[in-house]
Amino acid sequence: MIRLSWSLALVLALLIVVSPVSLQAAEEEVISPTAILVEAPESVPVGERFTVVARLTGSNGEIYGAVANEVLQFLIDGVPVRRIRTNFAGAAQLLITQPPPTGRHTLTVVYPGSRSLAPAAASTTITIAPAVLEIQTVPALQGVLIEAAGQEYYTGPNGTVSIPFDAAGTHEITVSRSVVTPNLHATFARWNDDSFAATRTILVPKHRILQAGYDTETTIHYRFVDLDGRPVDPARIERIVLKSSVGEVRELPVAGSTELFQSVQASRAIPTHAGLAVSPVQWSIEAVMVHGTNVVNRKQQRFYPLEERDWTITLLLYSAEFTVRDTFLGLPVGRAVRLTYPDGSSELVSLSEGHGEVHSLPRGDYQVEAVGTFGWSPRAPVALSRNQTVDLTVISGIDILLVLTLVTASAVALVLAGRPQLRYVRHRLARVDRSRDAPREQEHRARRIALLVTLALTLSGTVFLTQGLAGSDRPYPVPPSTAQTTPTATPQPVAVMVVEIPSETPSSPEPIVLDPAPEFAAFWAGNGGLATFGAPLTNAGWTIAEDGTAVLAQDFAFARLEYRPNAAGEPFAIQLARLGAYEARALGLETGPPFQPRPNSDPPAADCTYFTQTGHWLCGNFRAFWRSVGLDLGDQGISTRESLALLGYPISEAFVDDFGRTVQYFERAKLVSYPEFHGTPNEVIRDPFIRRPS
Repeated sequence: MIRLSWSLALVLALLIVVSPVSLQAAEEEVISPTAILVEAPESVPVGERFTVVARLTGSNGEIYGAVANEVLQFLIDGVPVRRIRTNFAGAAQLLITQPPPTGRHTLTVVYPGSRSLAPAAASTTITIAPAVLEIQTVPALQGVLIEAAGQEYYTGPNGTVSIPFDAAGTHEITVSRSVVTPNLHATFARWNDDSFAATRTILVPKHRILQAGYDTETTIHYRFVDLDGRPVDPARIERIVLKSSVGEVRELPVAGSTELFQSVQASRAIPTHAGLAVSPVQWSIEAVMVHGTNVVNRKQQRFYPLEERDWTITLLLYSAEFTVRDTFLGLPVGRAVRLTYPDGSSELVSLSEGHGEVHSLPRGDYQVEAVGTFGWSPRAPVALSRNQTVDLTVISGIDILLVLTLVTASAVALVLAGRPQLRYVRHRLARVDRSRDAPREQEHRARRIALLVTLALTLSGTVFLTQGLAGSDRPYPVPPSTAQTTPTATPQPVAVMVVEIPSETPSSPEPIVLDPAPEFAAFWAGNGGLATFGAPLTNAGWTIAEDGTAVLAQDFAFARLEYRPNAAGEPFAIQLARLGAYEARALGLETGPPFQPRPNSDPPAADCTYFTQTGHWLCGNFRAFWRSVGLDLGDQGISTRESLALLGYPISEAFVDDFGRTVQYFERAKLVSYPEFHGTPNEVIRDPFIRRPS
């Protein structure tokens, strides 16, 4: 027992002596080298918050198990910022909410070490750059002055400029209120964030991109031509009125002007979901007055000053040819024709051999009479709505002399032939040819001869008079054109067309007058009347529409109007039938290549719009015409839905039909292009339908 006790005591003593040395050696073996990896942006705009991430790893990038909950010290330019403990992966993240001023700064991360990990430190350089504000002008305008931070900046060719700011916070900037370019005069309108003052306050670095919107004006040059393309003297124009798509009505100067120039609004900057956008302003010709008559159809001619600064305005002016001849012999007479205009003014049209002509006359009711001839020329009414030839007959001095001669000869013959009480005179006149003792048979023969001469002269005079009057083509008064009709609160039928029924006999039957039905009269007149729908072809009647609804329908040259009583009072109570689709189906065109859908990745030309609803493209002059017409639904200008309500979606591509015309079908219309009329209102027209549902 004693021996065992001594052994245990010896072992304990050895353990006491050896254990400190062993523990110290173990501690020296556990301490491992460390490294810090710093992730930070190289450059940060002033005032912008940024994040720095530091990772505690081994010297070769390995991650030890005991790196969590270690303390890392962050310093900027040697100034302590914050102490952060690492997460389970040895990473510590620091959000810098108050960045230093502009310049280069040193970011240092220090790890003081632990019992098992050696100390470590790492540094990186961060550049605090000036904050940049980009200003874009809409539309893109070069040379726009922007004042900011005491400096002046100008936009480049693309209408943008970048402005640096060295300090965060609020700053004041000012843009030019007015800018003049070779083609435009721009006036500041608004910012994209609903600020409307040219001088405003911005917050750096919150504002990075701003759009400055400008409304623009441009100078247009306009001239006038008639329907044949002949120039019209501006001195004849009394008044010209325009109306823009934003509701502005402007009267242009014309009287006494040789060069017709005028500044008009070209575009507006409007807000969209993607920022400001340029909205071109459309101008339509409302009225051009010549001799008190409007010689244009309202809203038929439209122009975009942003795209076209040279306007050619086509006036509804016509030509008239005058032929003046006498009644009996048909000989040309007279030196001139007095033409009295609808406003009461008049002019003389000179004649050459009884023929004269005058061009560029406004439509309306005229009075015509021949002057410079001895005789009687009554005034003749002329209703001018197209090029016309007017034949005038004059009872000239020769005609009067001839009539007097015939009357005198007839009177003398009658006297000689049958008045017993003047027998003495007869005997005296006949004394030269016969003696007092001549037989009574000779006296009877003289009476018969005188009677025959009287009858011959009377018959000849009647023939001459009949031929002279029959040769007169004096026009019958025609009612003035009703192409322009002002809608009233109470729809009234408007006579718009005279249809002549063919007859086998030479006589012309009474014309049949067709009117828009009362249900359609106001709609027809308020949306352009003849120019939009054409003349009525049938009376209104009840039928079944394409959707199976009972409707009151009436056919017009370019459309079929359908009235739905169950939708009375609503905007779409009157709709246009899909006659374009019906005709294409009735003619068997729907299976042809032009009617097959096209992919949206292959436009036929640069100026095309793709309609996914039908899979067809709308390009060039067809697209321009489609955008320029529409029903009046109360939108500004002519909106897409207004064009759709009138014409519908395209159901074919443009193609050449059997007549050699370029045609494109739409749901409610068929458009035809005539390249020979390029630049005129007749370049694209609506073609009447040849197939209609019964």
